[in-house]
Order: sequence, then C-alpha cells, then structure tokens
Amino acid sequence: MNKARTSHGRKTSKKPLIAALTVVLVVAILLGGAMAWTDFTQSRTNKFRGANDADVTLHDEFDGENKDVFVENSGTNTIYVRVRLDEFMQVNDHIFKMADPAPTPDVRDKTTWIPHTYAGKSIVDCGNTDTKDKFHNHYKWKISGADRKYLPGTPGMVYGTLGADGKVDENPTGGKPTATASAPILMSEFLALENLDYSSQMSAAQKAEWDRIKAGLWILDDTAKAADGGGWAYWSAPLLPDTATNLLLDEVKLHKDADDDWIYRIDVKLQAVTANDFGKWNDTSSTCGYKTTPGAQKLINNVLNP
Repeated sequence: MNKARTSHGRKTSKKPLIAALTVVLVVAILLGGAMAWTDFTQSRTNKFRGANDADVTLHDEFDGENKDVFVENSGTNTIYVRVRLDEFMQVNDHIFKMADPAPTPDVRDKTTWIPHTYAGKSIVDCGNTDTKDKFHNHYKWKISGADRKYLPGTPGMVYGTLGADGKVDENPTGGKPTATASAPILMSEFLALENLDYSSQMSAAQKAEWDRIKAGLWILDDTAKAADGGGWAYWSAPLLPDTATNLLLDEVKLHKDADDDWIYRIDVKLQAVTANDFGKWNDTSSTCGYKTTPGAQKLINNVLNP
C-alpha cells in the first residue's frame, strides 16, 4: 500500500504540526440471536452469543503512515460481513455536518457521525457536509481491494499489532493471504448485472465481472444516503472460517492542512451475521442507521443467501 498520513491532525501556526492518528474503533457485531457490542474506546468488551457464533476479527492496522482495514472470519461458521466508515471533523469551533435540519455531530457520540457514502465524485470523495470545506478536501482515502498477508487475530477484537519496526507488516512471517486482490464495485453496477441471465444475456466481460462478485469483493452501496444511515460496504461472498476479505481501506493520507486547530476521526463499524440472521441488518428501530437498502436485499437474496 502507499504510505498514509494521519487521520487526526492539528495545526497551530503557519508551520503545520501533524499529530498522531486517533482512530475511533467501534464494532457492532451481530451474533446468532443477540447483539455483541465492543467499544474499544472505553477498553471494555461486552460479548453475547446465540446458538451460532459469528466470531470475527476486525483488522485496523495503522502505523502513522499506512492504514489497512479488512475483516477476518476467526470463528467456526461461515459468516457474511459489511463495514461502514463514519467521519468526524472539527476545525477550531466549526464541526462539519450535513445540511439542515441534520443535527450537529458530537465527537463523544459516534452514532451522530457522518457515514461515508459512495455516490459522490468518486468512491473516496463522498462530498458530504453542507460546507465548501469537505472531509476529503483535507484527507484522501485509497479504496482499491488490494491483498496482503496477515496474522490471525483474536475473535471479537480489533487487531492492530504492528511489526517489530513499528510499521504495518503486510508480509508477516507465517502470515496467511487475504482474499485475492479485486477492485470494489458499486451496488448500482451489481444491480445492472443482477438483472441479466448469466448464460444468455451477459457478455464475456460481464461474466468475468459476475465471477469476481461470486469469488469475493467489496460492493459499495451507492444507493444509500448518509441521512438514511447508508454507506455500507458488503463483502460479496460467504466468508469461510480462517479466511479474510481483501482490504476495504488501505490509505488515509493528509492532503491539505486546515487553517486552524483541527481533529479528524474515522469510526469503523463492522457487522457480521450467520445465514439465518440477515434480518438483523435491517433494524428499522435503530437510531444508528443499521438498515438494508433494496439493493443490498437483492445482494443477500441472490448471491449471499440464494
């Protein structure tokens, strides 16, 4: 991966001082009939199990320059996963927010942060917030579906161990390979293919794309809106035990200093279910925006759980 800068910076004078990253990790993992909530910002783990476990490890490895986010199935059952990346940024006393009447995000309440969406200028520039000064004017992301090697983590935890040199080790001794590198696609692209018959209506290129989907890649839901709790990225294939997705996020790089003191944070939300629990992804009573769009429901019905 390319080297990345921090995702928590501040500037106190004309000479910028870039502080170390503060990444807020919040993992919402749905397990076989009950919810497991892990809040690593409080150094507290509360874990509940149902009849079938959906043990999963979030890899969020960051060394101050390079940042890799991917998901490992560290349990014993086949699981299905989706990830959301929510953002918070404040420059001096100005907090970036969506257009009114949306509430102003609270740095202490991660349910109020703004989900990154995929229907903007590009998959890495959502254009969210109601000001000319957008998140991605300051921080550039890289979402490429790259692969690498990894060391297995502990189920239910966030794995962030670095190498002996304090850097992200993308080729650790004894490491296992993630899923093969495969560029993400948009949900709208999936839906266009989903309407075609594989044998009679798809071109050779479309068949190759469908085969990539079945093998496993990230499908970025561009049919969802931030105001509706959108922005989920779905792994397009069942995730077998002792395997991992390829990288959803592999760079967060400072692009432009703000004009005053600032803070920027990314909240990584992960949800994993077993085959009988897809309904938990569509929690209409949730204040956190844990919902399933019609496009995502087609993905579940036709690919993930045919």
